[in-house]
Amino acid sequence: MAPVARRWKTQLNELAKDWSSFEILPEADHNTAAGTRTPPELLSKLFGLFIESPSYHPRNILRSELTRNMLMKDGINVDRYISPCKARLTQIWTALHFGDYLAYYLALSYRVDPTEVTALDHLKSSLKSHK
Repeated sequence: MAPVARRWKTQLNELAKDWSSFEILPEADHNTAAGTRTPPELLSKLFGLFIESPSYHPRNILRSELTRNMLMKDGINVDRYISPCKARLTQIWTALHFGDYLAYYLALSYRVDPTEVTALDHLKSSLKSHK
């Protein structure tokens, strides 16, 4: 579901104007999870969302659960999205659509226009003026 996670990240960034990132397990255990100790006042403001597939190998499901538990113990809020479909392609499409709706409705809850990309427009304008 890594391509789905990348899509969710970009949609959350662009539509909701929300900072987000994504990591793939097990690499996230070695890198990102090691950086979840400081600053402690920031940890309770973070939210980790794990995107999973019912077709994952049982060992990968266990790793995801253990990683979520580790993050929770560090004070980070976590949850997971499990695709409700059986077929791999429908899992991906359903998750993609859910992520798009999530980003859109998050933008509405933040009271931001999901169609504006002001930061990108400003960057393009600045680059153009430095030819």
